[in-house]
Amino acid sequence: MFLINKEEAVKNKKKLVSAELKIGFDLKSLIKELKKENLGLSDPIFDLKIAGWLLDPDQKDYSLEALSRRFLRRWMPETREVFTALFDFLDKKIKEFELVKVFEKIEMPLIKVLAGMEEKGILVNKTALINLKKELEKEVKKLEEKIYKLSGSVFNLNSPKQLSEVLFGKMKIGKSRKISTEAQYLNTLKEGNPIIDFVLEYRELFKIKSGFVEPIIDYLGSDNRLRTTFNQTGTATGRLSSEKPNVQNIPTGTTWASKLRGAFKAKPGFSLAAFDYSQIELRILASVSQDEKLKKAFFENQDIHKLTASNVFNTHLDKVTPTMRQVGKTLNFGIIYGIGADAFARTAGLSKEKARNFIDEYFSDFPKVRIWQEEVKAEARAFGYVKNLNGRRRWFLEMTSPDSRFQSEEERAAINMPIQSLAADIIKMAMIKTYQLGDGTNLLLSIHDELLFEIRDDILNKIADLIKKTMEGVLKLDVPLKVDVKIGKNWGELKNHENQNN
Repeated sequence: MFLINKEEAVKNKKKLVSAELKIGFDLKSLIKELKKENLGLSDPIFDLKIAGWLLDPDQKDYSLEALSRRFLRRWMPETREVFTALFDFLDKKIKEFELVKVFEKIEMPLIKVLAGMEEKGILVNKTALINLKKELEKEVKKLEEKIYKLSGSVFNLNSPKQLSEVLFGKMKIGKSRKISTEAQYLNTLKEGNPIIDFVLEYRELFKIKSGFVEPIIDYLGSDNRLRTTFNQTGTATGRLSSEKPNVQNIPTGTTWASKLRGAFKAKPGFSLAAFDYSQIELRILASVSQDEKLKKAFFENQDIHKLTASNVFNTHLDKVTPTMRQVGKTLNFGIIYGIGADAFARTAGLSKEKARNFIDEYFSDFPKVRIWQEEVKAEARAFGYVKNLNGRRRWFLEMTSPDSRFQSEEERAAINMPIQSLAADIIKMAMIKTYQLGDGTNLLLSIHDELLFEIRDDILNKIADLIKKTMEGVLKLDVPLKVDVKIGKNWGELKNHENQNN
């Protein structure tokens, strides 16, 4: 085995190639540094940071010092001794906790994929972003003036306290005693209060400007490519996060969001192609719960949200309205997160009683979902952890807490873990499988359940169909995985792509 940092690797090039196992800390950064020296890192590799996170994914600090204090019970400086001691402990625990598959087949191969993606970056039209920033500044100014005029006062719109004082104190908006400036609550007050629409629009535009447009401009490289940093240890469920800037939360669905996404473009002779797993978490729920009605819906390619609405409203599919379907959609995704009546009522705009009735009706129509959820909670109480189908685990040692509110939060997280973590595994497995497709195909971004590629135009249709097929076959569930494909010259104007081989 070979314990490595950059200095060791450069000094001992032969060992770097011949060593049976390379052990290091934060190997993604090392891989990027070594590439500058025209050096690569062959498999197998063992990243101490990723191993520590995999064993205990709810921690916030995965520095070498934090790992040595947590697992070795003492602080040790960065030496061969600490690397060896940590490796011995972590390797043993990964085997003991049956995490070898996740570690060796998913997390370790992913390191090189992420290093390559960060090095490549995605091309951005800087001029378009600068113009968008100016547009947003003008619109934000107009909205500020409208809000100040309607309220009769000038105040800091980004201060929840000052906004609350104006809306609920000075303007007396809302009939209840509840005071909240959260978007969900403000939406319930829109009727007869035009200022609320302006406030919500202001927030959207200000967030796009300050949270995305300005940081993206600041982080652009001299070649106008944006290189985010993907974080493998940023979430407890295995989902990737990103920073500098965060590309995971780039907005969608509005005119301004489309303009922002439109600034991300393909280089000449290439197109962007987005591959999005359709309703992956609901498909996983159907598979793990073995609920026959849910499985049947996906095999028959039914509209799952419409089906749920039909069931909970006790009406025929043909009579489900868009509003009813939205309630069904909210409930479907809420069930994955162990939603309660209070949260569902707030999210769907229902009374608490009606929300509770809908949840009861859901479990009556999909009974095995409830049975599965109870089994997961029992597993968490009995063993202190929950596993997904790949063996990835998350600890729930406070499930028996006497604090009922805390216990409920733990139960909701436990119910969600086998679903969201498997969705994370699937997207990572897809990244590994599709990353090395040869010249003309570049994996650029991973955003939740979507992968964004830059593909050469002359091989576009062939490669798009290959990626779709690969992603849909990356893990066999009891219901089929489905990937939607969209293609275009920029991220804001992607169009549905039909399989060319049909």
